[in-house]
Amino acid sequence: MDSFPRIDAPLFEIGRDPGGHWLARSADGREGGVFVSRDEAEKFARSRGGLIASAREPLNLWRKSSRSSSL
Repeated sequence: MDSFPRIDAPLFEIGRDPGGHWLARSADGREGGVFVSRDEAEKFARSRGGLIASAREPLNLWRKSSRSSSL
């Protein structure tokens, strides 16, 4: 029964930043970190129950939110 991902599982992007560091970042930008290897970044995402997508472009750990900064 565990062969299907949870519908509410967060999506994590895994990739490198412009400086070559490995990053894992949730698609909503609420969780993330810098890691020594891709394996460690994936381990982090999986520990959060997340699905993993490879980034097609360099990642920034925290991207600017489209929401108002007054929240």
